[in-house]
Amino acid sequence: MRLFVALEISAGVRSEVGRRLETLRRRLPPARWVDPQTLHLTLVFLGETADARLPALAAGLTDACAAHPPFTMALAGGGTFPPGRPARVAWIGVAAGPELPSLQAAVAAAAAAAAGLAPIAPEDRPFTPHVTLARCREPWPREATETFAAAFAGAVGDPFAVTRGVLVASELGAGGARHRPVETFPLAAAAARP
Repeated sequence: MRLFVALEISAGVRSEVGRRLETLRRRLPPARWVDPQTLHLTLVFLGETADARLPALAAGLTDACAAHPPFTMALAGGGTFPPGRPARVAWIGVAAGPELPSLQAAVAAAAAAAAGLAPIAPEDRPFTPHVTLARCREPWPREATETFAAAFAGAVGDPFAVTRGVLVASELGAGGARHRPVETFPLAAAAARP
């Protein structure tokens, strides 16, 4: 299976993103837009993973998530990658405390251990939490990136509680990727509840 580990975005925030996108898409160049109802924050992308690795992966992710407390996260501000150049990816920023990078590092280490690898090396750039909204078919010019950023300036919906991580299967198809939750992993306080 093609897998990644993610944090869910609240229903209210997903609805707010969808509302903003209704008119915005018509004002921007063509792109492959993410369905707002499937928005998530990817902690680590695992790629193709053998079914035989799933039990060890689930055990490692259970432990990694259970060692971290729930926290509050918010979406705020829009931008594009690569910065300062014609855009290839349009995203919304993520605001959270130090719990988020700590959780991301633990999840990445657990995933690497379950795969029998050395800990996943940090990328060339530090973890930059963001929620992808679109992949640009052709790079967007500056005017389009400015229009996109203005549509997502400031807070996007209300802050929300993060209480679990999710292992997600990404199934590629003609209409793009479809995401299916495989297993959830409660964070510390959520795991302690009866």
